[in-house]
Amino acid sequence: MSDLTPMRQAPVAPSAARVALPDNVPAIEELFSFAREAELRVRTLRMTIEDRVVNAKGEQVTTYEVQLRHPGQARVTTRRSADELTRDYDIWLSDGETATSFQAATKVASVRALPDRVAGSDQDDLPPYARQYVPLTRLPAGSLAETFIHPHGLFRNVLVTGPLAVVGTQPVGGREAIIVRARHPRSAKVLVDRPDRSIDVGIARDSGFVVLLTERIGETVTRHAEVTALDLDPTLFDSAFELRLPADVRKVFCASRRGRAGASGRARTRGWSPTTTRTGESLSTT
Repeated sequence: MSDLTPMRQAPVAPSAARVALPDNVPAIEELFSFAREAELRVRTLRMTIEDRVVNAKGEQVTTYEVQLRHPGQARVTTRRSADELTRDYDIWLSDGETATSFQAATKVASVRALPDRVAGSDQDDLPPYARQYVPLTRLPAGSLAETFIHPHGLFRNVLVTGPLAVVGTQPVGGREAIIVRARHPRSAKVLVDRPDRSIDVGIARDSGFVVLLTERIGETVTRHAEVTALDLDPTLFDSAFELRLPADVRKVFCASRRGRAGASGRARTRGWSPTTTRTGESLSTT
């Protein structure tokens, strides 16, 4: 009888079913399937998104800088000013289990456990409109980074609620993007739920990532978000997923997962406790 302990095999990461799109114009569902699997074609990713929104205050520009390393590690920096010295920025950092957020303007940081997923929502026997996509690496829920890298919700909840058509291609950030237009898609906002509202989404032909999002009311552009830099499989060092906080930061609460319950039935407790941050404390996801 052998005393050797069998080695536990690492879980196999999912792979994309489609490696590339055909040379001709793809069908809508084929294009959406290709885009859903975009994150599975890379190990690391660096993306910069520039978001321009026109409202009563005029044009507002927000920049999102995304760094991602599978499985689980992600950093999203949100900047609302082009001034490099401004403190009007936020950082969201995750290791796949917890998410750390830091608001530089208010010097407030928090660490929270990522929410659990709805059990059974990703089963293959569910109809496509009810199935939930499970990303390999999670991003801030409802953020533009989530929309561009994990577009399943955009496709399922927004675009397919209106007539769809491939209207052509255009270069975006040096890449060819296939443009899909949705006319009068569903909106929860009464003021923009109009028959002359449309959304254009650009999907990069080479990678499948969403690289363009344009919203219009009639002929007026109300939002234009575009990927200005996209680096596939860059070298990302551990320091990219570390956050060194200033000495006077306030950490409002801390979440930890202890003994996570799984199929084995082991108990899981989730602790939330106020804490303070030491001078120069570094929060790392590595």
